[in-house]
Amino acid sequence: MNKIYAQIKKVLWWILLANLAVAIAKILVGMSINSTSVLADGFHSVTDGSGNIVGLIGIAFASKPVDQDHPYGHAKYEMLGSLIIAAVLVFLSFEIVLEAYSKFMNPVTPNISALSLIVMVSTLAINLFVTIIEHKEGVRLGSTILTSDAMHTRSDVFVTIGVIISLVMVKLGLPIWIDPLVSLVVVAFILKAAYGIFSDSSKILLDSKVIEEEEILRILKPLPQIKGVHDIRSRGTKQYVFIDMHILMDDRMPLNESHELAHQIEQLIQDNYSDLMVQVITHMEPYLEEMSVELNPKE
Repeated sequence: MNKIYAQIKKVLWWILLANLAVAIAKILVGMSINSTSVLADGFHSVTDGSGNIVGLIGIAFASKPVDQDHPYGHAKYEMLGSLIIAAVLVFLSFEIVLEAYSKFMNPVTPNISALSLIVMVSTLAINLFVTIIEHKEGVRLGSTILTSDAMHTRSDVFVTIGVIISLVMVKLGLPIWIDPLVSLVVVAFILKAAYGIFSDSSKILLDSKVIEEEEILRILKPLPQIKGVHDIRSRGTKQYVFIDMHILMDDRMPLNESHELAHQIEQLIQDNYSDLMVQVITHMEPYLEEMSVELNPKE
């Protein structure tokens, strides 16, 4: 597990450097051409970098080993880091709305140059590359913080496309209120990303179901000793899953055989989810037909 966290940290450091470079470039361009939408996009990119920093802090805590006070480990710190990213996005949205309102009341014509457009297109290419790599690594490593941050950066790609279009439209002579209007579109994307991050992280923090009961029943079919299963529950993260269930079996089965059966159940489930760390707790009960969920239900 520590090796996985080390790889996540490495990805976050590289993405942080890329996001800071993109943010600085956009903010400088926005200030030089007096563009609200470009500045909004630049500050959006700043949150990409701040998200990476939050992620690094969260991973530092999440990678701590199991201790007496935390027998299930510290993995949920990663989810807390994701929620902080969502909160930062909401705060930033509020700031952008205030700036857009100011520009609607006191319009400023952007001084758009070819160089500013070239810089914006270059940052778009970097963001697109960062999004693809970060999401790919997040899925491979089962990291919520990486997939959440990739979702955030993906919104930045669409935002930057919109900003570039608004700059071109203003350059072609369209009304200057298009610039602050696009910044409000930026806010919509930011809030959408924040909601997605909040939704994914809160599901894990609230112990939402990770694996469907039907899937567990399918996995356990090859074990003839099991007469039935009920009260199947699962929770956990994208890296570590906890499953508990009640197993119904012949009440004449010796204790050592039921103990061996519990190990077989855990190993069988682990083999089916080789990319996860799975812990299974089984409660053995004597077979009672009315309590069971049969592995091979009759039609």
